[in-house]
Amino acid sequence: MSLTPAELQDRFTAAFLGMAVGDALGFPLRGVPPQSVRRLPGLAEDFAPRPRGRFAKGQFSDDTQLMLAAAESVALERKVDGRSFAAHVAWMWREGILLQPPPALAEAAGRLARGVPWMAAGAPPGACDASPISRALVVGLFETDALARLPHDAGVLAVVTHQDPLCAACAAAFARAISLGLEPGRRTPTQFCEAAALSAAAHDPRFAEELRQLPRLLDWDEDRALELLRRVAVPPSALAEAQGLPAHPAPVLLCALYAALRSRGDVRAALVLALSQGGEADAAAALTGAILGAHLGTDAIPARLRRGVLYADHLRECAGRLFRARLERASRPAAAPARAKRR
Repeated sequence: MSLTPAELQDRFTAAFLGMAVGDALGFPLRGVPPQSVRRLPGLAEDFAPRPRGRFAKGQFSDDTQLMLAAAESVALERKVDGRSFAAHVAWMWREGILLQPPPALAEAAGRLARGVPWMAAGAPPGACDASPISRALVVGLFETDALARLPHDAGVLAVVTHQDPLCAACAAAFARAISLGLEPGRRTPTQFCEAAALSAAAHDPRFAEELRQLPRLLDWDEDRALELLRRVAVPPSALAEAQGLPAHPAPVLLCALYAALRSRGDVRAALVLALSQGGEADAAAALTGAILGAHLGTDAIPARLRRGVLYADHLRECAGRLFRARLERASRPAAAPARAKRR
């Protein structure tokens, strides 16, 4: 049974809030080894105990910031537009409001701010991090009725800052994971991962196969499964330097999907599982929260976290603008087919 308009709007809001909540819980833990994270009490209870330096409690990172920039761009243009999103990123860089972006993202944003065209400014192939994934939330929500376009549009938003196909594949898979939450019916983990894999395959068939293998790990010992996932597609040198979850798109997305599927709808348990990995915990928890928000709605996100995340009203307003843009596009009459010329 299809969602009502009110239910659909609630899923948009929940996806935004879920991402921001997971991100804000993990932001103080970015780079912290997992053994230290796991000693902290109440990982997903509140934001209060662990403010990060000068940032207020409940502050999310650049992952949610860029998702919001993508949402504003799509709501304005009524479509995914690389030039428009690039302009938003360039403005954020010039204003100095991007919070602790990874090096590849910072360099790409700097090039955009200097006027480098959006299709050429992204970090070159081989430069991978998880930052392009979160913005694909917008594609998953906006393109639910145009799934054939979803991998392409996720790739457009990714390439603005990262040109590696694996970044686009992870973004496309995440977008599809989000869009599944807006569709009627339930899917088994195998069906869920197959749908995500089909979107990823448009950019990186090898990563698509990794997604297809994920469901079998749900029956494994949790630590053993997560240790395997954190190694997927990561160069040995990067793995050796990482404490916890590496700053790489494949393990971040795979661990987020694993946490969402393993938790069986318990948002707090899923966030704890993602956060306990340390390292890039904020990115993994952000994706986990967004996926479960899109599938379960706002009531599934603990009320204290919904209220405590910074800029909650702005998140709701931005989700509402994206929802209205989607409705407006859906209400436009289809263009009449061109008539054949008479000979």
